Amino acid sequence: MFGMIRPYQADLTEEEKQRYKAAYCGLCRVLNEKYGLAGRMGLNYDMTFLILLLNSLYEPEEKHREAFCPPHPVKKHPESISEFTDYAADMTVALTYFKALDDWEDEKKTSGRVYADLLRRHYAKVKERWPRPCAAIEESLNQIHRVEKDKQSQPEQAADLSGRMLGQIFAVKEDYFQGQMAFLGYALGKFIYMMDAAIDYEDDQKKGCYNPLHGMRVTPEGAADLLRQPLGQAAEAFETLPLVQDVNLMRNILYSGVWQNYNYKMNEKKEKGGEKDGH
Repeated sequence: MFGMIRPYQADLTEEEKQRYKAAYCGLCRVLNEKYGLAGRMGLNYDMTFLILLLNSLYEPEEKHREAFCPPHPVKKHPESISEFTDYAADMTVALTYFKALDDWEDEKKTSGRVYADLLRRHYAKVKERWPRPCAAIEESLNQIHRVEKDKQSQPEQAADLSGRMLGQIFAVKEDYFQGQMAFLGYALGKFIYMMDAAIDYEDDQKKGCYNPLHGMRVTPEGAADLLRQPLGQAAEAFETLPLVQDVNLMRNILYSGVWQNYNYKMNEKKEKGGEKDGH
């Protein structure tokens, strides 16, 4: 589920690449300072997009610097940190904690259990600071698990729950923009869940795991139109927000970057199909 909301680097200017890298590396820095290596292991593109979005909408003070770090020990790299970097770090830990639990409970991955144990006390602190989004994460994921185990459930129920969860994470402030941010997160959450289903379609089929596309009788190749609906809603909500800073960078992510995993998977399938046909 992680890593979908990222930029399409080929279409970015050098300045935009540096802006994105600074936000990404700033998140890495804060994760490491607050939660150590266990926290930094959860670093992902999706929460970097949220930082860019919240910074553009609320225009908080940003601290900029160039620094060395373990992944970049030779050359300094840009870092940008704001109050929303801190929030994104907390949400990263919350989501990663439950992803690790899911890996253990569903697939009995020992690595998932070990990682969840490392993050448990960190998540307890995050929950104290952010009870509303954490309650939404817990409730949504519990319901998603029930939906995925119930053969009578409607195919889009889990995607809807995933959307509600991300909507509560996006709507960090209870203000004028709360509704728009919640809807933007909701639409993106649905898109991410359905795209993940399209990418994992064949693996889920082999393992006998839940996949909403199975119930909808939609193939991964035919899922593009299905994916465009929630993504279009997300883009519409995005365009209604009064954003200036990094707006073209975020448009790159929403209109091009989010399709990269799906396009890669579909191209991979075509190439394998060609090999089987002798081409």
